[in-house]
Amino acid sequence: MTDNAREYSASSDAADSGQQALIDRAEHVLSKDDRVLGVWLVGSFGRGTHDRFSDVDLWVVVAADDADSFCDDWPKTSDEISPTVFRRALGPRVFNHITPDWLRFDVSVGTPDAIGSRTRSTAKPLYDPHGLSAELAAPGAPRQPDPHRVESITVEFLRVLGLLPVAIGREEYVVGQSGAGLLRQMLIDLMLEDVAVEDRGGALHLDRLLPADRQQLLADLPPLQATRESVITANLTCAAHFLPLARTLHTRCGITWPQELEDAARQHLLTTLSVDPG
Repeated sequence: MTDNAREYSASSDAADSGQQALIDRAEHVLSKDDRVLGVWLVGSFGRGTHDRFSDVDLWVVVAADDADSFCDDWPKTSDEISPTVFRRALGPRVFNHITPDWLRFDVSVGTPDAIGSRTRSTAKPLYDPHGLSAELAAPGAPRQPDPHRVESITVEFLRVLGLLPVAIGREEYVVGQSGAGLLRQMLIDLMLEDVAVEDRGGALHLDRLLPADRQQLLADLPPLQATRESVITANLTCAAHFLPLARTLHTRCGITWPQELEDAARQHLLTTLSVDPG
């Protein structure tokens, strides 16, 4: 378990001037809407780990009866906060935005019954006229590995690893590069499952989450080239780091190791390429 990830030194109590102006404008616009019961900064601003590259995540709480109308009106409300060059709805109550200055802000809409599912360490009140922040939960315990996700990542890793002979046999080395890239990402995803913090956040700040030795391990992975040797080396190196960690996490999660799949993948690589993933 990695519970000693480095502190994110780039963070500061003060936002970049553009970010702060966006936050101030959002507070001004949303506070004028009678349907809005409260607004909280979440994400990196809620955790206090933001930097000048962070997006602004807002959680807006409205009464259950007002949720649909508020979301229907969101494009107009969004335009009052800032012009955008990109706006997308992710489901009925989550919205992504990019401004002409490439400030990114996301808005999720919730109802009062969800306040207790947020914690005081991950949600910072921006507009709270009804004192709803009192219902926020205490800081949560560090997250543990998700057994389903650990199992899913491991099975997919072994499946993709077993496709190596296809790319090599067909001399499809560009395809092999893509496969090795998938294995590299799955190694990162598995490392993140081993990070014991309350909120791991998004995907763009590994430096804050992974300890220095794992950062270095990832940095030292061999560069990918569209050659037979490079593709094989990249696959085997990822496997050599992935499999021991995956076994450890399976044990911690109390889930069964996919031994038959691993054995079949190993035998397939040995028979076709005379290599062992370690």
